[in-house]
Amino acid sequence: MLVRRTSIPISCALALAVALGSAPALADGAKPTKQQIEEAMPHFSKGVELYDENDFAGALVEFKRAYQLAADYHVFFNIAQAAYQVQNYAGALDAFQRYLNDGGANIAKDRRQFCEKEIVKLKGRVAKVELVVNVPGATVSVDDEEVGTTPLAEPLTVSQGKRKITVSLKDHVPETRTLELSGGDSQRLEFQLKEEEKAPPPPPPVVDTKKKIPWVAWGVTGGIAAGAAVTGVLALVFNADAKSKLGTLGSTADDITGAEGRAHAFALVTDILIGGAILSGGISFILTVTAKSEPVPAPAAAPAARLVIGPGSVGVVGTF
Repeated sequence: MLVRRTSIPISCALALAVALGSAPALADGAKPTKQQIEEAMPHFSKGVELYDENDFAGALVEFKRAYQLAADYHVFFNIAQAAYQVQNYAGALDAFQRYLNDGGANIAKDRRQFCEKEIVKLKGRVAKVELVVNVPGATVSVDDEEVGTTPLAEPLTVSQGKRKITVSLKDHVPETRTLELSGGDSQRLEFQLKEEEKAPPPPPPVVDTKKKIPWVAWGVTGGIAAGAAVTGVLALVFNADAKSKLGTLGSTADDITGAEGRAHAFALVTDILIGGAILSGGISFILTVTAKSEPVPAPAAAPAARLVIGPGSVGVVGTF
């Protein structure tokens, strides 16, 4: 268990903070309002209670919250004491310095001498780390606690010992370094944050499609081809009839000429229809090849129904 090391009891600081409302204004003229003091005092009182119970980490949290609610320099003294007890020497050093700077002439001589003595001791328990980061606006954290954003105006002051320094930025891969630092050390770290590799966009959804077949054109082609087949058969029939009459006794020249004329006429029509079928077929093929694909509509949901029986009634509900 840690032992309280300050020669000025923490309860004395509480007595000072109770009088926040009547404390002199700070150097910049700021002074917490009555409402701010009322909101801060429960946290401050709890911090003192936890400190007296040697729960220094809990006390530090409460003191910091009290300062957030009522920014009065008195609280920095308590923050420094609690930070010292949890070996957060950098935090204690900062709090003592801010206490003296913000309090100015309002701080009694013996209290100032005490704080100055503590500051000298703490400066031997901290190290300096200069950060060089390739991107601005990155968040810098020491031991998972945010301490600023890049570019930093000055090197970080960190407590001696094993420290974890993390630099992170949105859409970039965070980078962490772990250092072992002695009091008075000075180091320089360079961070080169890289942009995160973006995942490729998902492929478009697969949609079933089919070509729009020009059925009308193919129907015309089929009709012409069928007509050519009919006239071709008739041409063969009449041609056979003409040859039959040539070998039949009693057939007149007119009979033979008529049969040959009809065979020739149907043969001519067949040739014309075959040419038309070829032309129409070519056009239909081109229309088929160049036809655009259309999405296949999703099948309609199958109707669903169920029987509902109630007191004195029977019904069917569902989708159709």
